[in-house]
Amino acid sequence: MTPRIGEKRNVSVLLLFMPSKWGEVEKFCQPLGILTLGAILKNAGIWVQVIDLSAEGWSKKQLIKKMCNHNFTHVGITLLTPTRKIGYEIFKTCKILNPDITTIAGGPHVTFVKEDIFKESGDIDIAVSGEAELEIVEIIMNPTKRFYDLGYVKDIDNLPIPDRTFVRHIKYNKMSGISIGDSASMKWIRGCQWRKCTFCSRSEITMAHRRRSPEKIIEEIDILQNKMKYKNLIVVDDSLRINCEYTKRILKLKIDKKLDIPFWALARADHIDEEGAALLKEANCVGILLGIESIVPRIIDRYKKTNEPPEQWHNIIEKSFKILNKHNIISIGSLIIGGPDETKEEILETVEFCKNSNLDVAEAFPFQFIIGSKLWSEAISENKISSSQYYSYNDRSFGTTSFTTQELFKMAKYAEKRINSPLLNPGRILRLFKKLVKNRQWRMLIYNLIKLPLVLKSVFFNHPYELIPEDLHG
Repeated sequence: MTPRIGEKRNVSVLLLFMPSKWGEVEKFCQPLGILTLGAILKNAGIWVQVIDLSAEGWSKKQLIKKMCNHNFTHVGITLLTPTRKIGYEIFKTCKILNPDITTIAGGPHVTFVKEDIFKESGDIDIAVSGEAELEIVEIIMNPTKRFYDLGYVKDIDNLPIPDRTFVRHIKYNKMSGISIGDSASMKWIRGCQWRKCTFCSRSEITMAHRRRSPEKIIEEIDILQNKMKYKNLIVVDDSLRINCEYTKRILKLKIDKKLDIPFWALARADHIDEEGAALLKEANCVGILLGIESIVPRIIDRYKKTNEPPEQWHNIIEKSFKILNKHNIISIGSLIIGGPDETKEEILETVEFCKNSNLDVAEAFPFQFIIGSKLWSEAISENKISSSQYYSYNDRSFGTTSFTTQELFKMAKYAEKRINSPLLNPGRILRLFKKLVKNRQWRMLIYNLIKLPLVLKSVFFNHPYELIPEDLHG
């Protein structure tokens, strides 16, 4: 790629999103943060490239070759806590290749650890905590300090649409194991409205809850459907409220403007109502991902998952499944396996509930103590884990569970097998395909039928949890 007319040729910026492992491919969500930064830099006349290493599946050698073939003056990396070490490795490589290159670290991990980031990596020149959109051009062109603590952007309507041309060649096409076709990710809001879940770091990281205007959202959907020709959308907001007037306004506008591109969203079970579900259906929503976590009142109370009495959580979950099923919307539920002091009987109670419900797809995740979460802070204060353990799968060595980490991985695999298996739970797969038929998702239906043998293989023989990182408690 050569600089365009009017670009500042003495400055060239490479923005990177990290993979979980070198060569591993993950095609769920576009990296909207750095795609927005890329749009801002491009609009300012700065030559910039954005690479999603997570979706490209590149090896380290491929990245080095890329950097050797281009004289980048700046390399910026979005650091997530689990993948930060790969980022540090890249920063070190940058300095070896070109000692004069400016390395910039941003992302959630910097916001968590602030200026301590320089202790973790001596190859970082500039670190940015918070949302950098309003300052990124000055940080690149005229830096005045080494650490920027920027907080958040109050009016997100003034930000440009993420520049997806950087990643348009990649077919993001996975949603909880379902092959959904060429998809664009979107954010309608920033910041979680709930911010109370004790297992989650969002209360620390999301800052204020802010909404984009429905009109701006519809403008972007129009571009994605009619100009960029995406086949699906995934709304990746932390917790979209289906039962509020704001969301219903967006859905009504999408219907009125005849923007029929199918979409998926992440939402809360206690924010699903009949009117909202009917609008979702009319607006061509195919599926909703809900955070279930557990249906055991004691565990739900520990997680602070709902304002309702914890004893009512399973009824709320069941009602949301029934409403979504009534409108032929695919329901995906996420489960947390093996939280602090959770017993095997409690885990199995949740699994059996989900198996016998109208849930279409389940995802099970072993419990982690995650930096910034309340349960992480409690475990540190009780000397269960160290403050240097930023993300740690639960383990009996901490005194917080009777299971080893490996046993929790096995139970997570068992939960998905028990709920999702076309052989153990044939009604689920039939219901899933029936919904695809009723939603006229022919391409998706055919592709998932073709992939069914691979699904069976993953259920019984292979699974992501068999490919877990060596560092389980880092």
